[in-house]
Amino acid sequence: MIAVWRCLHADWYKVKRTPFVWMHVGLPLIWTIVYVLYMQGRTYTMVNVYTGYMEVLGAMLPLLSGIICGMVAMQEEQAGHFQNVLTRTRIKETGYASKLLLVWGCGSLSIILSVLLLGCGISLSLNIGQVPYAAFLLGAVYLLLTSAILYVIQLWVSFTFGIGASILLGGSGTLIAAIMITGLGDHIWHYIPWAWGVRMTDSIALLHMDTLTEAVQSYLKQDMATGWLWVIAVSIVTLLGSLLWFRHWEGSRTYE
Repeated sequence: MIAVWRCLHADWYKVKRTPFVWMHVGLPLIWTIVYVLYMQGRTYTMVNVYTGYMEVLGAMLPLLSGIICGMVAMQEEQAGHFQNVLTRTRIKETGYASKLLLVWGCGSLSIILSVLLLGCGISLSLNIGQVPYAAFLLGAVYLLLTSAILYVIQLWVSFTFGIGASILLGGSGTLIAAIMITGLGDHIWHYIPWAWGVRMTDSIALLHMDTLTEAVQSYLKQDMATGWLWVIAVSIVTLLGSLLWFRHWEGSRTYE
């Protein structure tokens, strides 16, 4: 753990002056400001404001993570053909874990800050009642937890196939997430990692509605519980698989 922390500190020092960190944190914040300005003068309920915002944020995360992971991999390749991340620690997987924590940490920070900014913007500029900050933060936590697997997949694709493939996969994930918001995803979203974030945050919003019957609430809770089982199981298996892959990876690309 100490070795991972040291690598993470070194990685942060190396990339904090590059565009990717500020783009990763800044773009969701810009989206929040645009969204609050867009809502000016319009009449919406708190649930509609929340779901409209979180659905777009959750759907854009796959593309954003694809761009960020691709940029990180490209930086490592240009710096020494991945030799820095492969050889700088005695335990090979430490460098990979550091990169993964860096990109996921930046994404998590952007999600938390964006949702808090949304709550403040609603409180100050929109007259739609008291802001349920607890529900907003819960949605942010769900979104960042379900996004962890996206960074694992995208970092593996970036290291193996390059930034082009990473962006392509991220864009495809964004389209999948958008489709899964609709009724087409009602029975299959549990098995699709790109759908986890948007579906979980929508369920949180629905559960905070006073008009739902007990039967609907029970169904939503059971649906979310099934989703969390898949989130935890698939995320752990994917993470362990990526660490095992990195242990045997020597820095070569599949097209080389």
